[in-house]
Amino acid sequence: MTSTPQSDESLDVMLRGHIQLLQAKKGYRTSVDAMLLGWFASKQAGAARRIADFGAGSGLVAILLGRLAPNAELNLIERQASLAARAARNLKLNGVHGRVRLHDLAHGPVPDLFDLDLVVSNPPYYRRAGRNLPTHPERRDAHYESTAGVEAFSAAAAAALGPSGVLCMVYPADGAERLVRAFAGAGLGNMRMQPLHHRSTKKPAIRVLLAGRRGPLDVVALPRLAIHRTGVPDHTYSAEIEAFLDTLCRPGDG
Repeated sequence: MTSTPQSDESLDVMLRGHIQLLQAKKGYRTSVDAMLLGWFASKQAGAARRIADFGAGSGLVAILLGRLAPNAELNLIERQASLAARAARNLKLNGVHGRVRLHDLAHGPVPDLFDLDLVVSNPPYYRRAGRNLPTHPERRDAHYESTAGVEAFSAAAAAALGPSGVLCMVYPADGAERLVRAFAGAGLGNMRMQPLHHRSTKKPAIRVLLAGRRGPLDVVALPRLAIHRTGVPDHTYSAEIEAFLDTLCRPGDG
């Protein structure tokens, strides 16, 4: 297993230089959603020691959580073989230990995965109907629902969580109602939702972050958060997120 980029890959340094990520030049590439999910999960799950990422992509969320909890057990679940292989290389590249497994959640819960403290997921959330789909299969299946929707992701996560475990997802704000229904249908009724805005909380939210635990239906609204500060470039984030990025530095990063 090599961490040298192949001819169809790039090696990207991101998040203040703390993270290196191998990514396909024309296939799936990570977005700010992964970083936001890592930040949110670190707040909602506390000292989680058994963690899984469902739809792990290139492995960025697991890398962030592994940096914060080096002794945690990390399980990366991915449907696409090309992404699973790249996630394994990215874990090694960033000095994070974890297990990558191929599994399609349309086939049900992940075998032999249970009693987890935390499941995170940035699932494919665009519907295919009426859209011009990306030609590259890696991008298409990472961003657009194929075999499993958010309902299957939620049900599989609930089956893997321990009694007090939490599922954290990032999702488009206009799909928040569907996401809440999916969590509730999986028995994760005790929810906390945080709306995310690009720069101003006075404009419509673009994403929601949702955390769910077992319990009756109760959705608590967390304070709205602007991802970026006004008047600064998009790579500069709000104070809360900048503080999270500060925690990612490991010895030798500078």
